[in-house]
Parts: sequence; structure tokens; C-alpha cells
Amino acid sequence: MSAGFPAAPETPADTRPTALLRSGVRRGALLVFLPVFVAGQAIAWLTYAVSRWYRPWSWFKIGLAETLASARVTFTERSSGGPAGIGPSSQAGSVLEVGIGALAIAVVVLAFRAGREQAHGLEERPLAAAIAGAGPSLGFAVPMAVIAPFVTLGFPQFGIDHLRPVWWEALVLPLIVCASCGAIGGLSAARAALEARGRWGPRAVGAARGGFTGFSWGLALVFAGFLVLAVLEPGATGAYARFVDRSSGSGAALLVQHALLLPNQFGMMLATSMGIPTSLDVGATTVVRLTLSGIHPEGNVGAGLAALVGAPSTAAAFPVWYLAFLAIPAAATVIGGRSAGRAAGGRPEAALRGALAGVVYAVLCGVASWAAMIVLPPWSAILGGSLRLGVDPASTMLVALLWGVVGGAIGSTSWQVPRPAAQP
Repeated sequence: MSAGFPAAPETPADTRPTALLRSGVRRGALLVFLPVFVAGQAIAWLTYAVSRWYRPWSWFKIGLAETLASARVTFTERSSGGPAGIGPSSQAGSVLEVGIGALAIAVVVLAFRAGREQAHGLEERPLAAAIAGAGPSLGFAVPMAVIAPFVTLGFPQFGIDHLRPVWWEALVLPLIVCASCGAIGGLSAARAALEARGRWGPRAVGAARGGFTGFSWGLALVFAGFLVLAVLEPGATGAYARFVDRSSGSGAALLVQHALLLPNQFGMMLATSMGIPTSLDVGATTVVRLTLSGIHPEGNVGAGLAALVGAPSTAAAFPVWYLAFLAIPAAATVIGGRSAGRAAGGRPEAALRGALAGVVYAVLCGVASWAAMIVLPPWSAILGGSLRLGVDPASTMLVALLWGVVGGAIGSTSWQVPRPAAQP
């Protein structure tokens, strides 16, 4: 017979509104903002160490800009005049709008975990858990708004002296991102109670699980396709490696930034694999479209840019096997549908859950395409606007809805085992 001390009773969580507010602000500041802030400073220091792009005392300010870019805060400069532009005058002014994918993923994961912890003690009340989970957003958004006025970026080589963050975006965007991810984290803590609420509770849980599963698989398969493409196209891969090697410090810095933006690239590739073109716009004019069939310059500006980089001014066709990328959204949505239809108890119910998972998948694709878009300011006064690379979020969401609903319904019903007939 062994002797032991009785276990101490677990202290119940304090779920009073004031206590939740205090703990939410604390979690948002310490568990979300602080790690992203430290990561931004580390990225800025690493970029300076390998490139010497800016002065030693500027890396702290650059790190603050990296932190703001985790929520895709816009930097703008309104120009009062300058050289005549070749684009529409309505686009005058420089804009820098980049959501650094690696940092954005960190914000999503950290906010989700903070929201799930914040909902402790509210597992039996899904709505209250979601509201509590959104609490850390204040602790993330307020510091972001506080640091924004101290950030000024300049690119003298492009004639840009002062780019400043849009202050209201520095408050609102982090608030929305952290609140939505935290609320989802709170709901995940109350999943059991949510599943017990009638028929729509399990449907909502299954749809969310299937949509997130399909989207995650889509990005993972795009990454695998990217690696296969690098192997099958050694010329392009070698040219990239030679450019990095010749550029010395600048090449190393570009490699660091490219690694941080790989999630943006994969988001665009996922949309393009569904049939949405990735476009390069100058101001309001599209100059290049990239599809699974090839690269298509448009207009005189597109032909000029193609000649500048040594590419043909006409369309450059891709090999026909590039169409194999169509299998990525097909496989991802089917896998997501299978996850959504788990334990559905019949094909009709499974098909409904799979279709709902397709809706979640479409929303995630639309949000990801917006977050992945890159807007850069070089020569904006001459070109008539900033350079914009990305896919259209609205079109992406609509096309992803078709892929998601069809693939989700197929995936959710394909592995359903019919119920045995009742014995008389």
C-alpha cells in the first residue's frame, strides 16, 4: 500500500468580465505581440548583417516595420508632384503593402493558442468562449498602434523619402486578425459543447475541420509541387542560385526575404492551380498574367518589362505537364471533404458537411489571396502607381467555392460505409 499526498484541488478559472479583460490584454501582449516583435527585430538584424542595406541604427526601425507587416499594414507616401507618369494619374503616390507570410502565420498560430487558453473555464459555453478568445486582440493591436508613428521608411534609389504606416490600419487590422483567430481558438476549447448542440453543432465543427484540412493540404501539396518544379526546371533553379551568388550580400538578403515570403508565393500558386491567374499590375493596369499555360505580357508596358528582363515580348508557353497542378485543389478538397464527413452517419449528411467544408475552404483561400498580395513602390511617380503582384481575392473565393463544394461533397461521400439494414 503506497502512501501519497492528496492532490490539490484545481483552482477554477476566473471568468468575470474584468478578469477576462485583464488576462486577455496580458496574453495578447506577451503571447502574441512580444514574440512577433522579437522576430521582426531578428529579421531586421539578420538582413543588416548579410547585406548592410541600411545604417546600423536603422535596424530597430526596420524591425518595427517587419512587425507591422505581420498584419499587412499599408505604408503610404502621397507625392505632390514629380516627373510625368506613364500610368493613370489617379494612382499617384507610393504604396508599400506586404504581409510577410512567415510572420503572419506566427500571428495566426499564437493568437489561436492565446484564445484557446483564454477560454479556459468556458468550455461549456461556446459563445462566451469565442468572445473570451477574442480578448487577446487588444493586447496585440494596441502595441501595434503605439509603435506605428515611430516608423518611417525611405528608398532613395527609387525617389521615395518617407513611407509611413496608415495608423488606423495599424490598430484595426491586428485587432481583426487576432480577434478572429482567438475566437476560433476559444471555440476549439468548447468543441465538445458545440458538437452537442443539435444537428448544426456537429455540422459546423465538421465543416470547419474539413475546410481547414483541405486548405492545409492545398498549401502542403503546392509546396511539394514547388520542389518538383525546382528539380524538373534546373535552368531556372540554377539561374536563381547564380544570381544569389553574384549579388553577394544583397543576394543573401533577398534570399532571407524570399524565404519569409514563401507562404505568400504558395498562396498565389494555390489560387493559380485552381485557374486564377497571378497578375502583375502597374497602377490600375495589368501588364503580365501568369497561368498554368504560360506567361502572357499585356500591352506596351508588359512587352517593355518582358524585354527588360530578357524574356520574349509575346506569351511564353509552359509545358503541358504544368496542368498537373490542377490535381492539387482536387486532392486537397477531397481530403478536406473526407475529414468533414467523418462520423456523419449517412451519405446525405456527409455530403452536406463536405459542401459546407468547401465554403470554409473558399473563405480561407480568399483571405489567403488577399494576405499574399504584394504591393511595392519602386518608380511609382514615373509608372503612375505601385507594382502589384497577386491574385484577385474575390475571383479566388468564387472559384475556390466551386472546387471546395464539389470536391468536399465527393470526398465526404466516397468513404462512407452504408448503414446495415435494420433487422425485422
